Amino acid sequence: MEDKRPGLASDFEPSFREIMAAVKRPGVLWNVPIHLFILIPATAVIAWLATRLDRFFGLEPFLSAPWNFVLFALFFPTGIFVVWYVYGYLAIKGEGSPATHLGGTLKLVTTGPFARCRHPSIIGKFLGVVGFGFLVASPIFMFVIIPILTTYSFISVRYWQERLCVKLWGDYYLAYRRQVPSVIPRLSLRVKPVQFDKPA
Repeated sequence: MEDKRPGLASDFEPSFREIMAAVKRPGVLWNVPIHLFILIPATAVIAWLATRLDRFFGLEPFLSAPWNFVLFALFFPTGIFVVWYVYGYLAIKGEGSPATHLGGTLKLVTTGPFARCRHPSIIGKFLGVVGFGFLVASPIFMFVIIPILTTYSFISVRYWQERLCVKLWGDYYLAYRRQVPSVIPRLSLRVKPVQFDKPA
């Protein structure tokens, strides 16, 4: 069956207010319960289990109050904001859902946060999980489980999500992947636009 996806996103840049309001779109809205009732509770349970393992192995918390609460209050909301912003931007520019299991986007987005790295939502999720790590101050959660979860995220986006993107957008995505880092963002004030060998 022929893929009818039209290719690259338009040059239109949504405003900050439009990006924040994009959570009301069905493609984004359906991600909210997944995070609120599955991912966040699952992270909390894993963090709690890690504290039980710490006690079993005689490991002390690496952080004490009030700093664990302060760092949680900084990292966790920042992570939520990053994911919200990235999902909203992707939904508007890509004209679809930021989640592939909800249909994905119709267009390849290479601007905004996606001009700095290919998977900016991972940064937000990482910050949120690290926030939990500070909250529970569990050595096993912070220094064993989080690296495992992060490695899994890298592998899944590189060998599953990106393969799907290559299938959908072919040479466009390959050119994008050659020019933009995976997760560690380009931090320069002005990011050079992605160059394509052929017009959209």
